[in-house]
Amino acid sequence: MPLDDQIGQGGGCKLANYGIDATLCRLTSAIATSRTWHDTRPWCILLSLIVTDFLLTFIVPAGAARVVIMASIAIGLAEAFNSPPGSNVARGMFLVLTYTANIFDKMIIAGAASITAHGLIEKVGGVAVLWSYWFIAFLPCSVVTVLAAWWLTLKLYPPENVALAGGRDYLRAELRNLGTLSPLEKRAAVLMTAAILLWLTDFLHHISPAVIGMGAGLFALLPRVGVLEIEDLRRLNYLPVFFVAAAVSMGAVLEETNGLHVLTGSVFAFVQPFMTNIIMTTIVMYWTAVVSHFFLASEISMLGATIPLVMEFAKTNGLNPLLLDMIWTFAAGGKLFVYQSGVLIVGYSYGYFAARDLLYMGALLTVIEFVILLLLVVFYWPLIGLH
Repeated sequence: MPLDDQIGQGGGCKLANYGIDATLCRLTSAIATSRTWHDTRPWCILLSLIVTDFLLTFIVPAGAARVVIMASIAIGLAEAFNSPPGSNVARGMFLVLTYTANIFDKMIIAGAASITAHGLIEKVGGVAVLWSYWFIAFLPCSVVTVLAAWWLTLKLYPPENVALAGGRDYLRAELRNLGTLSPLEKRAAVLMTAAILLWLTDFLHHISPAVIGMGAGLFALLPRVGVLEIEDLRRLNYLPVFFVAAAVSMGAVLEETNGLHVLTGSVFAFVQPFMTNIIMTTIVMYWTAVVSHFFLASEISMLGATIPLVMEFAKTNGLNPLLLDMIWTFAAGGKLFVYQSGVLIVGYSYGYFAARDLLYMGALLTVIEFVILLLLVVFYWPLIGLH
């Protein structure tokens, strides 16, 4: 079966029926199934999948949605490689795509959890947070995470001796079968590119990322643009939007009623004596957030309940609220169990990896991400003015 047909059965390009869906499928398929030299070895395609997962974060700012998109590609590749569920190739692909989709949301203001944290730090902490500044601050971490996750997956799940029938010529032929972009897909691509460029340059125009996103969505509804239809908006799930708004509002309520002072005193009384310098502060904040996440499983609930406490603690002790918030939000990406994130639940539901696989991968990547973060805080963040 041709590769694009297999991908289509998994929910990808064949099922896309309007501009943004089709454009995303073409982008994802083209990047994920090839590198510049169309290398068909499993370890090369695995790296392409992880890179695609990261790049897709810019235009699909929701980890669960990216897992669904990438899963369609991974299913097609697994079948093309004759790798059933349980094989190292299939298990490694699905596991790393699921886990990195969750992590990348913390390095870019994407996903409900990061958006919640962004809103709370501005509402409660009174600090303006630029989308571009957050991205630049975590950019080295993003690059290292791509390579670390790729290397770790190959070590934990070394690919079996499999090969793609037809090799490079097969991939070239299947990519050509996608054809050229339609006028509708071109308009969708231009609109997505414009939104990304506006996000990356918010330090110049200071337009809120939310305003840019809403503007792009409304522009896509214009009659002559025709990227989105009214029916597309009716199919949208608005509950996450209301949930994030409620979490941000509760933080503002706690601030106005002085409830934060009581909670801050009890929560941070134990850890404060250990926060003697920037290194110890990073260590304490990171691992406290990781442990807290075990009890407040939902990322949104965890960040919605604790970010106001972190902000109040920072202001009370004369610390940089943005620095503490970025450490705390990033630490929420460290997970060991499926129940800790909706993104992990979606990836786990495909049945290609077991809970113990997530435990091993999560434990190792949580430690790796901590080491990367510590180096960023000590050496890199001061260079961009984050002290």
